[in-house]
Amino acid sequence: MSPISQLQGVLLVLDNRSGRPTAEMLANVREMVGDALAVMQEPDATKQKIAFVLLAIQQSTEVVVRVVRNKELTRVTVIDQPLYHWALREIHALAGAA
Repeated sequence: MSPISQLQGVLLVLDNRSGRPTAEMLANVREMVGDALAVMQEPDATKQKIAFVLLAIQQSTEVVVRVVRNKELTRVTVIDQPLYHWALREIHALAGAA
């Protein structure tokens, strides 16, 4: 999954929405486009790959923080298994190359 395909995915989301876009949806789209553009503009290839892998992890997971009995609990749910596992393999490959 490249930044270009991510931007194309944003367009698909926008095209498939019925009715008016919500403020939350527009904020999410803005963030996704901004992240993809930042990755594409990074001149250092290694930094670009790291940024893209981190972006893939962010996009493939959902983080929810709740307070239960005065303790902050963080739950991470993987919402896109193939993308998440690809990102983990890439992290291990990058760590092995260092």
